[in-house]
Amino acid sequence: MMQVWVPEALAAAPFRPAAVVLAVVVGMVGLRRLTGDRLTAPLRRRLLFGVPWGTLLTMAGVLAIYLFVQGAWWYHHPLVTPFRTWSYFYPLGMLTGPFTHSGQAHITGNLLGTLLYGTVVEYVWGHYPEERGVQTFTSLSTNPFARILAVPAAMAVVGVFTGLFAVGPVVGFSGVVFALAGFALVTRPYLFLGALLGSRIVNQIYTALLYPEPTVGGTTRFVTPWWANIAIQGHAIGLLAGIVVAGAYLWHRQERPATTRVFFATLVYAVSNGLWAVYVPVGGGRFTLFRWLGTALVFVLALLVAAATAQLHHRLPRFERDWHSVAGVVLLVAFGALCLASVPANTVAIGPDNVPQDGVTVRDYVVTYDEDVRNEYVASISLPLGLGDDRTNVSESGVIVASDQREVWIAAVPKGRLALDQRATVVVGGVGWRETVVASRTGWRVLGNDTVYRVQLRREGGDPQTAFTSAPSTADAQLDGRNVTLRPGSGGFELKVTRKNGTSVVGPLPANMTTETVGGLTFRRNRTNLYASVNQTRVKIAQKQTPPER
Repeated sequence: MMQVWVPEALAAAPFRPAAVVLAVVVGMVGLRRLTGDRLTAPLRRRLLFGVPWGTLLTMAGVLAIYLFVQGAWWYHHPLVTPFRTWSYFYPLGMLTGPFTHSGQAHITGNLLGTLLYGTVVEYVWGHYPEERGVQTFTSLSTNPFARILAVPAAMAVVGVFTGLFAVGPVVGFSGVVFALAGFALVTRPYLFLGALLGSRIVNQIYTALLYPEPTVGGTTRFVTPWWANIAIQGHAIGLLAGIVVAGAYLWHRQERPATTRVFFATLVYAVSNGLWAVYVPVGGGRFTLFRWLGTALVFVLALLVAAATAQLHHRLPRFERDWHSVAGVVLLVAFGALCLASVPANTVAIGPDNVPQDGVTVRDYVVTYDEDVRNEYVASISLPLGLGDDRTNVSESGVIVASDQREVWIAAVPKGRLALDQRATVVVGGVGWRETVVASRTGWRVLGNDTVYRVQLRREGGDPQTAFTSAPSTADAQLDGRNVTLRPGSGGFELKVTRKNGTSVVGPLPANMTTETVGGLTFRRNRTNLYASVNQTRVKIAQKQTPPER
């Protein structure tokens, strides 16, 4: 095969991202030359120097929280656990949850949505007065700088609102992003759709800059369904909040949006952003998706929004027996019901009895590993109307993080993910401090039977301690009338050889490339394989689990 030599300096040069930047710049400059002043003139008429300063200030604030409060500037992983919306009894989480994020991809997506939809909203709001004869700077409401500062202030209020009425321990600015989208799709449907398509273009540019030429292949991964990571209730609240505010804004200005445009914009956004993903957790890392119900709901939502906003040009609100009024009432009732639905979940109180008694203690946190245990957070939710406990009796398996002072109880690393990766880190902490706990899983696949394993936890700079051991497992093969059982313990793995008469002998698992004699059988470990032999008969008993290649 012919090989082409590429100088190391040339290979290291960032010419690939530079090519992307050059192509984007050339495209924008060429477009400006083709359109002249028509491209930016509308922005300059509505915004100071044509720039959405309020949106950019909001993005800067959210990014600063991610980098400095969550510690992503100094550490590879941001601190997330203490900043979730755990309970009304934990105000720090309720106030910070809407403005913190779980990782780089999470914050990048939300900042991108804020930029595009926020720009449309700020364009509608404007930095200059629109009334004829009104001069700029004559009052606070006509001061461009005051109108700019009103944008991040309004987004902060919406963020706190979505955090207070989100179900469960959510994190992220997406509630505000959905509110911005709801306002934009009602007030400027076509401009909103342009921003929606623009988000795909900007995302493509960002991905091309970040990963200009990846080489990928098939890998084994533990994957949670993407829709199971969506806070659909929080997104729906944000979207409806934006729609309600937009309706009030248009009613005040006596404007009527185009009904078909609003319907189409709402439907496209709801489908493309997963508002159809209605699901419930059923325990054990499994979820049930009601796709049929979600699909029907997004069409109903689009119709209700289009109908409710069709009569907003009337100066006084009309509550008549027409379907426009009915649609508006239904939206308001649904909005209120979604908000009220969060109250039982947000009044969770985790007591000392709900926190695991063993594991690694880090200040007020307890980190442990367990399987098929009740999710104490879900179990603490008081359901109305006397619903049974079976609806909140959800079991979990994995690395569990709990704190009765912060109302925290979460399976931070599912059992399946730790079984595949064999190593995971859990970051706990608070404002100004953080600590990492490492969970490691060692296992042996026993011939013809279940895998045996043990899970150890280790604090930074500390010694590992065994948090969990699985049940013993007996190999399917027999040698000279003897059964071989592997069993995990706090000090490692052991071999148990049992004869037909019931007598048994226990011995240690041999180290790599060594042999041990237990109960008349000779065991040899060859790297990841364990063999047992007797009378010139050798059988493979078990194979050590190894982490997948990345």
